[in-house]
Amino acid sequence: MDKSLPLLPLVLDGVPPGLRQALAQEGVPLRSRIAGLPEGRFVLYDSQITASPWIGPGQVGIDVDCVRRRAWDPWAMLSDPRSEEHRWSLGERTLVEEIARVDKRAVREEALAALRDEIEGQGGLWLRVAAFPFPYRSAFSFRVDYDQYEPSGFAAMLAAVEGHADCTSHFVNAAAYGSHRDAVFRLRGLDVGSHGYWHHVYRTEEENLRNLRRGIELLRAARVAPAGFVAPHGRFNPALLAAMHELGITHSSEFGLAYDELPFFPDGSSVLQIPVHPVCLELFLDAARRDGGSPSEATAAALEYFVETARDKYRAAQPMFFYGHPAAGTAAPAAESSARVLRVLTNTIADFGAVWRTTFSEFGAWWRVRAGVRLTAVREGEEFVVSAEGIPNEYQIAVEYCRGRLVAPMPVGGSTLRFSPAALAYETRTAQPTFRPVRVDRAHGLRSHLKRLIDWERVTPVEEIAPVNWRNWAKRTLRRWR
Repeated sequence: MDKSLPLLPLVLDGVPPGLRQALAQEGVPLRSRIAGLPEGRFVLYDSQITASPWIGPGQVGIDVDCVRRRAWDPWAMLSDPRSEEHRWSLGERTLVEEIARVDKRAVREEALAALRDEIEGQGGLWLRVAAFPFPYRSAFSFRVDYDQYEPSGFAAMLAAVEGHADCTSHFVNAAAYGSHRDAVFRLRGLDVGSHGYWHHVYRTEEENLRNLRRGIELLRAARVAPAGFVAPHGRFNPALLAAMHELGITHSSEFGLAYDELPFFPDGSSVLQIPVHPVCLELFLDAARRDGGSPSEATAAALEYFVETARDKYRAAQPMFFYGHPAAGTAAPAAESSARVLRVLTNTIADFGAVWRTTFSEFGAWWRVRAGVRLTAVREGEEFVVSAEGIPNEYQIAVEYCRGRLVAPMPVGGSTLRFSPAALAYETRTAQPTFRPVRVDRAHGLRSHLKRLIDWERVTPVEEIAPVNWRNWAKRTLRRWR
């Protein structure tokens, strides 16, 4: 075997989009195959896509089909855009939310662990660009969705944000705030994005485009330059993605596509997804209303849950991205509790040693910079030599050498890094969360099926439902009849 070929980057030759996305999230150096050029020792291919890839002298071909099992195709699961209802069981409480039907972080980690075993078994190594600038092991941000305007809750949230503008991002629903321009003015200077105009995600690109553009225009009219977008109810569909792409939106966050995961670019898109933890305070309050509990007890349980979840994520070196609302149709005392969530979380992370407080816009900018870092790794005796290109000036890059759950982070101070695995200081990354959701595959009756089929909702005024297809005709007719 030609030992002169670098161990990294991995060379991709006919692989599923889900694998390319997972490797980019992981930060493992990769290159697409250029015919006739052996850029790396390990060539990844999928025998379900290409039966006979070109393997040059000194190269090792690894068929990523080896990771698949019966009824388990991780590469397809990572590209699944669908959502389903999930439930969290927390003692006597049951939280309910519709989120991505696949736990993509768990799938990605399991699939890449199997692929990593294959590569290391062939003499390779697993080295990646760290997910956070050095010396951080995690990042914290709190996303505020302004679905409705309620003066007391809005004021409480702004009071809680005071001193924490560096780790909060604010997304405004324009229909709710259109007659409250003074409130929008008060958000100037913060990281502000759009939450659409009507609080709904439509089934067609044209309707989503009109809704998103209208919401952005209201913010600009209030002299607020919007950065990013988050969809109402965390919903996602390809028509929404196409509309965001058309409008040049840089980043978005839909837990109907992914949650508790590293950011990624959906296949073929330049809109960065920044996943959040999908549980908010309102789920606890909804559970209390269903089960007869008190709002104060529900709020106390929620605060305990968020603190423990933040600790889990910090131990696992995962992003601590949470969200909440200043008001969601609740009475003022409950609405103010979302501000308490922010206060408790910021107090909690103050005890952690290496947390990057950041906004969604800043983290999105970092992730794009990280994607531009190019590494090449070769072995020289007992050492590895890493060459780096695309190192930014505005962030301190680190690389991580992995041994099982042990990780050794190393800052990159120049264009070359040399290290011996035996001489590194390792840290443990705990991966299992305390609380995990369980998907609920409910049997949908005819009524529920019809609602989904015609995209039933009561948010958009009837006169604004454009009769451009049979679905909208049916929706207009039923809304007027009701």
